[in-house]
Amino acid sequence: RQSMKKVKFTVLILLILISQTAAMASGEIWTTDFEAAKEKALKEKKDLLLDFTGSDWCGWCVRLKDEVFSKEYFQKEAPKDFILVELDFPRKKKIPEKLAAKNRELAAKYEIRGYPTILLCSPDGVPYGKTGYKAGGPEGYVEHLRSIKKAALQLKEIENELTGLKGIDRARKLDQKLKIAEDLGSRIDQV
Repeated sequence: RQSMKKVKFTVLILLILISQTAAMASGEIWTTDFEAAKEKALKEKKDLLLDFTGSDWCGWCVRLKDEVFSKEYFQKEAPKDFILVELDFPRKKKIPEKLAAKNRELAAKYEIRGYPTILLCSPDGVPYGKTGYKAGGPEGYVEHLRSIKKAALQLKEIENELTGLKGIDRARKLDQKLKIAEDLGSRIDQV
C-alpha cells in the first residue's frame, strides 16, 4: 500500500515538472507574479504590461485574448518591449487565494474600474498609459502599445528639458508637450 502511494506521488510530481517544463519550452510569455515581473523588467530594461482581466466572464477580455494575446505576432513582438503580467479576476475558475488577494490589492492600488484594463508601467510599476480592448488584431494592438510608450517617452524628455527654459522657449516646449498629451489622450485613456 505504501509503495503504491509513493508511485502515485512520484507520478504526480513528474507530471507537474513536465507541465512546467513544457510551459517554459513553449516560451510562456505571461506571468501572474507581479513582484517577479518587476524584477525581470528592471533586469531586462523593459516596461510592464498589466492585463487586469475577468478571463472566464468578461466578453471584451475574452475577445482581446482571442484576437490579440493568443496570436503568434503578439506573442513574438510584445515581449520585446514589455514583461506581460496577467492579473485575473475569474468568477468560475479558482485561483490560489494568495494570488487573488494580491490581484485585489493591485486593482485597488491602480484604481481599476472595469475589465479589460491594460496598464503600461515603468519597470518599477509606475503607470504611464492605460488602454483596453482595441480592434485591429495583434499587429494593430502592438503598434498601439508602442505608440503609447513612445509618446510617454517624448513627454518625459520634454519635462526634463523644461527645467532650464524660461519665457518663450518654455512656452513653446509646454505647447509641444500639450500637443503630444492631447494626441496620446485621443488614442488612450491616460493614467
